[in-house]
Amino acid sequence: MKTLTLICLSLLSLSYTGNAQTTATDFTSNDCSGNSQTLFTQLDANKVVVLVWVMPCGSCVGPAKTAYNVVQSYATSNPGKVLYYLIDENNNCIGMNNWATTNSVSTNAIKFSNSAISQTPYGTSGMPKIVVTGGTNHKIYFNQNGQSAGNSTNIQNAINLAISESTVGINEKSNEKLKLNLFPDR
Repeated sequence: MKTLTLICLSLLSLSYTGNAQTTATDFTSNDCSGNSQTLFTQLDANKVVVLVWVMPCGSCVGPAKTAYNVVQSYATSNPGKVLYYLIDENNNCIGMNNWATTNSVSTNAIKFSNSAISQTPYGTSGMPKIVVTGGTNHKIYFNQNGQSAGNSTNIQNAINLAISESTVGINEKSNEKLKLNLFPDR
């Protein structure tokens, strides 16, 4: 039953990613607080990262805030597991921080202002762009642009799938180890 559920959830995630690539593109960049961040380091630590590109623009507020609120909803059930990266390829950090504060998406948001963190590898560009990626396989679970990117149910489903797959992977490895101890080769 667990396998069937994962297959169904995996097929569902394909509808979110469309024709874009299926794995994330790594980057290392200083965030607006001056801390160096490497995407694959977070993913390899079994975290889920929600990447949100804004210009910042007025029409980006709704979807960016929706994604932010979904990420915040995991703070109690999965503390530190789901990260929110707010990205602008063209603005400076002062403008980015002001936009985030004005639009109530600043607490626990990791903000970037760096053209090296490009949305281009994730298919069609457009603002806002929201990508959910997770796990040591760096898989993309959700990839949408524009106003439709702000669908809270789809973002939440993608995050749940990423968490589920990372948890199942850990459990399966633990069970395999246990099986080896209980049933040695002859």
